[in-house]
Amino acid sequence: MYYFKIFYTKNIRLFILCALGTCLLSCTKNFELYNTNPNQLKPELLDYDNLSKGAYFTVMQQGIFPFGGVGSESTNSYQASENLCGDIYGGYHGMTHNWNAAGDGTNYNFSQNWNATAFNLLYGTVMINWQKVRNSSKTDNPDLYATAQIIKAHAAQRTVDMYGAIPYSKALVGLSAAYDPADAIYYSVLKELDSAITTLKTYAAIGAKPLALFDVVYRGDYTQWIKFANSLKLRMAMRMVYADPTKAKEYAESAINDSYGVITSTADNAIIRGTNGKTYGNPLGGLTNDYSEARMSANMESFLNGYSDPRKSKYFIESAVAGDPAGSFRGIRSGIIIASQLPYNSFSKLTSDFNITWLTASEVYFLRAEGALRGWNMGGTAQTFYESGVKSSFEQWGAGDATTYLQNSTNKPAEYKDPVNSTYNVAAGANLSTMTIKWDELANFETKLERIITQKWIAIYPNGQEAWSEFRRTRYPKIFPIAENKSGGLVNTAIQIRRIPYPAAEYRTNAKNVAAAVTLLGGPDNGGTKIWWDKKP
Repeated sequence: MYYFKIFYTKNIRLFILCALGTCLLSCTKNFELYNTNPNQLKPELLDYDNLSKGAYFTVMQQGIFPFGGVGSESTNSYQASENLCGDIYGGYHGMTHNWNAAGDGTNYNFSQNWNATAFNLLYGTVMINWQKVRNSSKTDNPDLYATAQIIKAHAAQRTVDMYGAIPYSKALVGLSAAYDPADAIYYSVLKELDSAITTLKTYAAIGAKPLALFDVVYRGDYTQWIKFANSLKLRMAMRMVYADPTKAKEYAESAINDSYGVITSTADNAIIRGTNGKTYGNPLGGLTNDYSEARMSANMESFLNGYSDPRKSKYFIESAVAGDPAGSFRGIRSGIIIASQLPYNSFSKLTSDFNITWLTASEVYFLRAEGALRGWNMGGTAQTFYESGVKSSFEQWGAGDATTYLQNSTNKPAEYKDPVNSTYNVAAGANLSTMTIKWDELANFETKLERIITQKWIAIYPNGQEAWSEFRRTRYPKIFPIAENKSGGLVNTAIQIRRIPYPAAEYRTNAKNVAAAVTLLGGPDNGGTKIWWDKKP
């Protein structure tokens, strides 16, 4: 029988959820090696009500953005893989202190092993559980395998965009896994997405939802998974536009013209909704309140204050800096040297009463706006999609009507002033954007692109990984360079960091293959070497 035989009693449901919670905890703890098999649910537990195939999906989804751990576990994983990576390099958050007097990742000094967490999440959480689904479902339940393929694709896209070449085609062969070139992984993932979309259409047509109790993103709705997969294709196609414009156009148009299409409604946003009555908090709350570390960035202060953007109170909390009038928002510049944490604690904290977000309708509209700007068949004009992107973001955040905002042709990002140390101020000049909001059809291509990406950057908050990737790809928006560069000359301050170095554990356990991977990068294994798609002239 295709459908799972689900004859739950209240006690069995609680039992399985407890077991699954244990799995979520164990699957993200202490990954020294990416291919170490984490403690899984025991087979005898998985036999209850034929749950053995569904129980891996929540764990896989946890590997995209860590959530659902006990105590500080998911907060720590989120901090290392997201907050001290894309969130700061993408210009979203500043930190209240330094972790190392000699500099740390915020200053491009990777003496700590923060850069291993995202690597380990892909292999120790996503891939190992994907393998379980593949082995049990590829033939008997192809829809489950297709869904697992989409989750794996998302994880791979994010990880490639951080490191470049990574193990993929032979990722689970053992300690000595060979690395694949980043472009080869992209093309492979895009084909896997096409195959998964084709498979899921059959099951979506009959309303099958066997993953309803395990899928914390779409609660088993295959129609939404198809839209997400097409939207991910569109994102990846745009990412490679400067590296392979022909293929980029081909994949982007195929995503838009598919019969199921892409995400167009906030109701279809890919977010961590939870399932079966269980919801999950955003780890940003722990980072800003419990740890008292993450704060609004100087860039966010500049753009949101300068534009009088109503979303700022949805993203951040008013500052408590002495002398600031009510309604003030203060951000911290990235890469500063902080002698005392205390003064910066009063800068604007992050709000955190929102879902963890993978991909939204707003992002898709901005992707379509850029595609239309490039002359691709996106189903509309660049201006229409640009304005729809802003409106969708306002709707997502409950920020009111965007009409007046979109008609503003005068407001520009504000100068940044650090009330603690004026050395870190950013005044008008090369590092301060002069971009306005209102669409100008008479502007040149680069001005239109900067306008699209600037509003996209605001809208896709808090997905710092995507913000950083888009900054690297397009050079927009104008993100302030870090104040104190401790890379020893390996990363150009003006160009800013382009990738994350490989984990130290790879050099200890997989030296031959990681050495080969460095040749695939086309440059040394440091933060200054560009990812394969980072080819804008």
